[in-house]
Amino acid sequence: MKLSMRLIVACMVAATGSSFSTSPMIRSPASTFQLSAASSDFEDAPAIQEKIFDPLSNVLVTTLRVGTCALMIHHGFDKVVNVDGFSANVVAKFFGFLPGDPKFWTLSAAYTQIGGSVLLGVGVLARPVALSMCATMSVAVIFHLLNTGGEGFPLTVVPQHSYNFELAAMYVGVLAYFATAGAGAYSIDNIVLGGELNLYQSVIDKVFGGSSDDDFEEEAVVEEKKSFFGK
Repeated sequence: MKLSMRLIVACMVAATGSSFSTSPMIRSPASTFQLSAASSDFEDAPAIQEKIFDPLSNVLVTTLRVGTCALMIHHGFDKVVNVDGFSANVVAKFFGFLPGDPKFWTLSAAYTQIGGSVLLGVGVLARPVALSMCATMSVAVIFHLLNTGGEGFPLTVVPQHSYNFELAAMYVGVLAYFATAGAGAYSIDNIVLGGELNLYQSVIDKVFGGSSDDDFEEEAVVEEKKSFFGK
């Protein structure tokens, strides 16, 4: 009888011990190490994003911006040295509805591409500059479509193996990106001017007499000091 009671008690103790060992409140050293490692990885994720991926993204955006401008600027020079030919064969022929002298529109497009490439290349007033260049290249897309059509877009291989509108269309896409996103971190807009949108906001505030957030904060601090000393 005593032996059977001892066996029952031993079984109960063993069962109780196993339940405690599997309880979620008590973890083995291995599981604790795994949880701490996972927590460490989660905490390191923002640091990896900031130290590796953000700088890499900034470098790639800068390379795209400068490379696009370097490729586009000679299109503007080409119009300057061939004003008569471009005016007659492109502007007057396909855009004759435009008012004024065709040479005006030729030089407007040329200087937009030249000046825009310089400004966007270094990152000055990137959004409006990129938007004006994007508009110019949109007209170039229309010209190529009117002149040579869709050229088998998107799957057909045409006999002349020429797809003139595609380059202009890619320029439009890239410039549209910079028109919405700005020049990026490595630009005069961001480094020297303190942010392109902040610059525009300060100009708007000065023109229309608006108050910036800093002005509201300063006024709040002054009012708080007055109320404190008034007591």
